[in-house]
Amino acid sequence: MAVILHTSIGIAQPLHFGTSTSESLLVIALGTGAVFSILVAVLSFVAFYQRRTKSYLLIAVAFSTFLGKTSAGAAYLTGWMDAGMHHSFEHSLDVVMMALVLAAVYYASTREAPRIDTE
Repeated sequence: MAVILHTSIGIAQPLHFGTSTSESLLVIALGTGAVFSILVAVLSFVAFYQRRTKSYLLIAVAFSTFLGKTSAGAAYLTGWMDAGMHHSFEHSLDVVMMALVLAAVYYASTREAPRIDTE
């Protein structure tokens, strides 16, 4: 059982954070996931910028949900989010990602996706 430190702003932080090998590995995995989530999001928005179609925009936003999942992991690991909320939040992001990908595929297959020009 973890000892909880109450900070001046009222947010409980676990005192054991990062002390075990498994938590250290989780921090490394979460950091690596954050770096690659940012990379994938940036590359998908670059692809959207080049193609300027609605399907590319939907895919770029779908890939950006990885950032939300990484944020939820960090919030859980630091004690800002409990396990139930973390679990619900991640599954909600899975549903959002699936809906965006399906919308992109449907849109691309049913229409000649016109370019989104700023003109």
